[in-house]
Amino acid sequence: MDETIVIGKVIRNVRREKGLSQFHVASRSGINLSYYCKLEGGQANPSIRVIFAVTHALGISPAQFLELIALETQYFLVSGEVSEPA
Repeated sequence: MDETIVIGKVIRNVRREKGLSQFHVASRSGINLSYYCKLEGGQANPSIRVIFAVTHALGISPAQFLELIALETQYFLVSGEVSEPA
């Protein structure tokens, strides 16, 4: 699975778990709503600054965010949805 898709999925899942709107997170992050929607959809490659801003808006640390990404990536690798090069 593409890294940008995993990043977007984790952001979307955390936002939904916290009951926040896309507009709220985008506004609190200081980024454009259109860009934020692309980010959640896996169509944007966020900078470190954007990751820090979004995680702050979501109320999680960047370390927690990276842990969630690692767990999500591990799930896809174990489930066979992603094949690693031989």
